Amino acid sequence: MTFSSPAPAGPSAHLTLFSADRLAGTLALVLGVGSHAINGFVTAAVLPDIIRDLGGQDRAFWVFSSFQMMAILAGCLTGATKVRFGARLPFLLATALLAGGSVLAGLSTSLEGLIAGRALQGFGEGMIIALCYSLIPDLYPSTLAPRIFALLAGVWAVAAGIGPVSAGLLTDLWSWRAAFLVNIPFVVLLFALMNTALPSRDVPKPPIQATAQTGRGRMAFRLFLLAASIFLLTVIGEMHAPLPLAMTILAGLFLAGLLLRFDAASPHRLFPRDAFRIRTLVGLGTWIVFLVSVASAVRMIFVTTFGQVYWGLSVTQASYVAALLAFSWTIFAWVSSRAPDRKRELLYLATGPFLITAGLTLTALAVETASLPLYLLAAVVAGAGHGLSNQILMRSLMYTAEGEDQNLVSSILPTIASAGIAIGGGLTGLIAILTGLVAPGGTELLSQEAVARSGASVFYVNAVLALVPAFAMLILRRRLIRAEAGGLTG
Repeated sequence: MTFSSPAPAGPSAHLTLFSADRLAGTLALVLGVGSHAINGFVTAAVLPDIIRDLGGQDRAFWVFSSFQMMAILAGCLTGATKVRFGARLPFLLATALLAGGSVLAGLSTSLEGLIAGRALQGFGEGMIIALCYSLIPDLYPSTLAPRIFALLAGVWAVAAGIGPVSAGLLTDLWSWRAAFLVNIPFVVLLFALMNTALPSRDVPKPPIQATAQTGRGRMAFRLFLLAASIFLLTVIGEMHAPLPLAMTILAGLFLAGLLLRFDAASPHRLFPRDAFRIRTLVGLGTWIVFLVSVASAVRMIFVTTFGQVYWGLSVTQASYVAALLAFSWTIFAWVSSRAPDRKRELLYLATGPFLITAGLTLTALAVETASLPLYLLAAVVAGAGHGLSNQILMRSLMYTAEGEDQNLVSSILPTIASAGIAIGGGLTGLIAILTGLVAPGGTELLSQEAVARSGASVFYVNAVLALVPAFAMLILRRRLIRAEAGGLTG
């Protein structure tokens, strides 16, 4: 096995992302990832207007969870679908679902209709984001991969910067409905670009199996396990009592483990062969992606809220404090993409998770000392950790996988991260209850006193959890060094 080091940084190397044969693909990936990122920020920003118009404060959770559940489900199915049918057909389906869901959500006169539209949007967006990442090895050699990952990190930062502002403008010009309907022209453009950029290779049809009926039955059982585990691991965000919350998390993880066991024995797998097998390179890598997301979910849940409650920031100010992580991520992803050699890349890879841990620790210290500057610094440090290591980890897993597994690995990585955030959100809620930050079953907003008393504890606990993938990354780094040395000498 070999892994090419990045080409020397320079104008010509960067411009090859936009050469005539790659221009459509690069623009399509930027648009696909950008659409996914901006939709998340915009929906969060317009939710108060939706509730004022349609009501249903008690069901607002499902505006986000229906999207998240379907996005995770689609992401889990995309790799296998691409292996069987190629990328064109899944993209056609995904763009149609995203467009249909956007129209349904934008024109809905009830919260139930909006939730249904969000579910369709989620399935389409989940498939699109998985396809975008799975196409990176198809469209770019490993020498260009650092550049495209750095570019996509920049897209997330731009989305964090313009998302809340664009939501406000769209709402002022018309209503919150524009935030959904504006997707339509972008979906059409995305499909046109992808239809131009996708590799025109034939996909071999799988041989007809004598046990087709049995195979369909096993697939149906795996799909049931997949749907049930995703539902349980997403609905935990709606639960507040400690025991049911803990039991739901355990039940969801048990079904997910059962799914992986049955899937590994199937000739038509949904997941990479070595997914979550800790003794393998891909298996350890998928665990790291998952656990980093679990530990980092606390920032998504509490950083903006703490900014408003504890330091008295406005909604916009607090949103941009949270967006500092995305800006820092982009800057350090650019630094990472300019690594002069593989040795430096592997140093960045090992350093990143420890910076994420440091960012969580600094956030806790900032709450403990009531220091807003330290709170801002914590976001920058955490973003630096993600930026330095994320794209190197994903590239290492994508480009070392071979054959069918390359599609499965590439498409499943963003989905694993999303699942980790969902589970991390539930786990953070449990920690918040146990530390006294929130009351079990309470509906009141966080108070300044509660944050001062228990807010730091929630971040300290997650900082300790983040040490697990940090030390696991050191093991992965050693495995990569051995594997690449063996490939170079073999």
